[in-house]
Amino acid sequence: MNSKIKNNYFIHQSKFIKENAEFFYKECLEGKERHKIMFPTENSTTWSYKKYNTFALTAGSIIFYKLFIELKNIIHDYCKTKEPLWFQSWINIHEEDEVLNWHSHFNSIAHGYISINPEKTKTVFENFEIDNKIGQIYIGESNKKHKVVVLNGFKKKRITIAFDVIDLKTFNKIKKKDGNDINLSFFPL
Repeated sequence: MNSKIKNNYFIHQSKFIKENAEFFYKECLEGKERHKIMFPTENSTTWSYKKYNTFALTAGSIIFYKLFIELKNIIHDYCKTKEPLWFQSWINIHEEDEVLNWHSHFNSIAHGYISINPEKTKTVFENFEIDNKIGQIYIGESNKKHKVVVLNGFKKKRITIAFDVIDLKTFNKIKKKDGNDINLSFFPL
């Protein structure tokens, strides 16, 4: 696998995403249209992340099917477990003034994002930074606070696909805390 391992995170450069960047961009925008049909009161694919999974929203897309297979392998390599895993995934489609400020992802064992069209941005963590590039897949510890910094004006919408990973232990912890109010966007890996 073409990944760099540093400070408890992987960065993988996907040749497949880079070669199909325009198709991914277009299908993410089509996914947003499907999202509007399913969730007419939700304006953001980001903030409704608990209600859908990117790979259900893009059902029927061969490129997203191939991305799912690639992502599944990356997640299993990073998590280094044969135990069952589940993941939620959502599409971030942002204008320059909508990029995410400081936040972290709790109740998961890993968090990551896929740069479809990152524009000129970097993701800043508390102790490291990542210059975002088309086709780059990041996966790391979920509790690391991070934000997006715009380096130059946008030419198009910034699109990334984010994901969180849980194991059975984490699922049981969430269920104990929240009962049956469980996020329905988790898929098995």
